[in-house]
Amino acid sequence: MNSPRPMRLPSPARSAQRSPGRSPVQLELFGSQATPAGQALRPALVPVPSAAPRFDLLRRLNRLTGGRLRSLELTDNQRTILSVRSDRVINRAPLELRIHRSFTEAPEEVLEAVATFVESKRGSDRAREALAVIREHFTAHRATTRKRRLRLTPEGEALDLRELRDDLNERYFEGRLTVDISWGKAAGGGSRGAQRCRRHRTASLQLGSYSYEDKLIRIHRVLDDPSVPRYVVEAVVHHELLHADMPPEVRGGKRLFHTPEFRRRERLYRNLGRAERWIGEHLTELLRARQALTAKKPRKR
Repeated sequence: MNSPRPMRLPSPARSAQRSPGRSPVQLELFGSQATPAGQALRPALVPVPSAAPRFDLLRRLNRLTGGRLRSLELTDNQRTILSVRSDRVINRAPLELRIHRSFTEAPEEVLEAVATFVESKRGSDRAREALAVIREHFTAHRATTRKRRLRLTPEGEALDLRELRDDLNERYFEGRLTVDISWGKAAGGGSRGAQRCRRHRTASLQLGSYSYEDKLIRIHRVLDDPSVPRYVVEAVVHHELLHADMPPEVRGGKRLFHTPEFRRRERLYRNLGRAERWIGEHLTELLRARQALTAKKPRKR
């Protein structure tokens, strides 16, 4: 059976290889992150404590979609609001929906927006209008959803990220930002941030990320090395602090993270060009370091 083709909204349409089978659509709260080739991002399912809210939501959405929902799963995923699959070949094919559990208590107009979104043509005006209603509901209820337990490791072998964060916060943000910071996992691909650092990444390496829901900056472990200049790490941290200070702008139903104003403020970091040159010159070494970190396995005792 062919694997489904993912498409994430509201970012510009970026698809993996097309397959003639079923096609999933994932709706992410704040853009998307880099995904290893051949792997599709999927919402993390969690055990449902009670089936009653799920069945009630299934009943309500089936009424609004004319009985098209084949299955419904609830998630606690803080990044992907909903994910829908259907057979693209069959007209009005049954839908398989995964959706954040906050929608079990959504009012009728919000569920109407969900039904409109999953049945509308991707990128259409109807889909964008429904998307705005869906996001508004999720944002309003996000504070009451369960939070992941985060393990922070800001102190590394070469640098303590808290010291860099505090210094940059004072120099460039008047000390007004309140965010956590941590090195990524030692086995480290990019951390699970909501938005990727376009200036400091390749297709296979993500050096920094900022999570809006957790107010957390993660920095890739490959930069925790005495051979990496401090100004390089500072450039990545400064970029992510800018994300904390500048929420994405919404234009035409799309969220824009790296606006002209964002780029202007990014250039205020005095060593930006120098840091970008260093990363470009040492990219091969960084990729090798990433491979070495990934290959590390805990010793059995």
